[in-house]
Amino acid sequence: MNAVAARRPSAIRGDQLEMLMRRLQQYAGIRIDSSRGVIAGCIEQRMNNLGLQDVDSYMSAFDDSINARAEWLALIDLLTVKETHFFRQPAALECVASYVEKLLGCGPAPSELSFWSAGCSTGQEAYSLGMVIEHVARNHQPWLQWHGVGTDISFEAINAAQQATYGFDAVRRVPLTYRRRYLERGSLPGWRVASQIRSQTHFFHSNLLHVNSAPFADFNIVFCQNVLIYFQRDKQRWIIDQLVDRLRPGGLLVLGAGEDVRWLNPEMRRLDWPGVCAYTKTGGLPRD
Repeated sequence: MNAVAARRPSAIRGDQLEMLMRRLQQYAGIRIDSSRGVIAGCIEQRMNNLGLQDVDSYMSAFDDSINARAEWLALIDLLTVKETHFFRQPAALECVASYVEKLLGCGPAPSELSFWSAGCSTGQEAYSLGMVIEHVARNHQPWLQWHGVGTDISFEAINAAQQATYGFDAVRRVPLTYRRRYLERGSLPGWRVASQIRSQTHFFHSNLLHVNSAPFADFNIVFCQNVLIYFQRDKQRWIIDQLVDRLRPGGLLVLGAGEDVRWLNPEMRRLDWPGVCAYTKTGGLPRD
C-alpha cells in the first residue's frame, strides 16, 4: 500500500451515514436527497480538510461546541446544491413584472418597494429580481426607491453573491436589453452586476427554519423557489406561513411549482398565472 492510500480516510458505514443525516436534519431542518455516494464523498472531503482518517473521530466533532456549528455549516456548504443562473424562471419574473406594474399604476403609487429572495444561492435570482424591478420602475416611476434582500443557508453562496461576478455561461439567459443596462464587463473574464443593482441588493446568511427570528420583514415581494424541497412537509407549511407574515398587505408570494404542498392560508389568494405558483396577500394590490 502506498503512502497516499494509507492516508485515505476510512469509508463511512451506512449506519454512520444515516445517523449523521438525522443529526443534520435536527440541526438545520433540511434533508439531503443526494445519493449515498455523493454524501459520503462530501464527508470524506471534510475529513481530508480536517486531517482525519477515522470516521468516528469526525462524528465526534459534532458536539455542542462552537467548533461543531462551524463544521455543520462547512458540511452544509458541500451538500446543498447551488446550481442557478440569471432569469432561471422567466414566467415567475414576468409575474413579478406584472405585479410591480400594477402596484405603480394604482394611485397613490408607492415611493419605495422591497423584495426578499429566500434561498438565493449565489445571487443570480436576487439580482434578476432587482433588474426586473429596476426596468419596470425606469418605464413607470423612475424615482422609485427599491431594495432587495437575499438569504441562504450557505456562507459560500452568500460570499459569491456579494462579489456579484459571474462567468459568461451564467448570464446567457439574460435578455439583451437587461444585459446592456445591468451588467458590466468584469476585471476577470465574465460579467459583474451593475452598481445600480448591486447597491440596492444585500445578502445575509440565514436558515429558513429560523425565519421567525429573522430581523427583516414588511416586503412587497417574497420569492422562494426550489428551497422548500429540502424541508419536511410540516416544516414546509410552517415556513410558508412565516413568509406570509413578512409580506405587506397586497404583497406577492412566489413559490416553486408544486411547492405549496396543499397549503392554505386565509390571507392569501392564488393568482392565475400559467406555470407560476404565486399568491397575493389580501388588503392591498388590485385583483386581476
